[in-house]
Amino acid sequence: MGIDPSTAASVLTDLVREDRNEARVWRARLENLTSSTLIASFAISAFFLGKSTQPGVSQLRTITLLVDCCLTAVMTIFFVRVRCDLVALRKAQWHRQEMLKRAVLGKMESFEPFQYPPGTRAAITDGDMDWLFGLSLAVMLAKTIAIAWYPAVFLSFLQPR
Repeated sequence: MGIDPSTAASVLTDLVREDRNEARVWRARLENLTSSTLIASFAISAFFLGKSTQPGVSQLRTITLLVDCCLTAVMTIFFVRVRCDLVALRKAQWHRQEMLKRAVLGKMESFEPFQYPPGTRAAITDGDMDWLFGLSLAVMLAKTIAIAWYPAVFLSFLQPR
């Protein structure tokens, strides 16, 4: 099916613009997820440490491990799932940009904006999202390990002096 190059360029321009907007939305969701999960981990731990009826050492250890393991699992599953979609989105965006260049030059052979060829690599890798996730995960795990291994130390800070 043939398509006029100017029409193809117009359609591809709109699709690339949508790809960029969607990438921003998914990146913002990943940033919000990692920061919210990290803050929730610290807030929940602070809540259990600051309760008026002090938890015991084993109770604090159990609650901390359970809550942080659940938060880590949710964050990891969501991140991995959305990261795959973000990579596919970036591949499609690159393919559409290449098609747009060919359409503008009048060298477009076929018009398939919704299928990128196998082996297409994303021009934008979003490596900063991996760093954000990794650092958030490391901080949360360090906090979890510290409280789980040394709960008595944290509870002793709460004792009136």
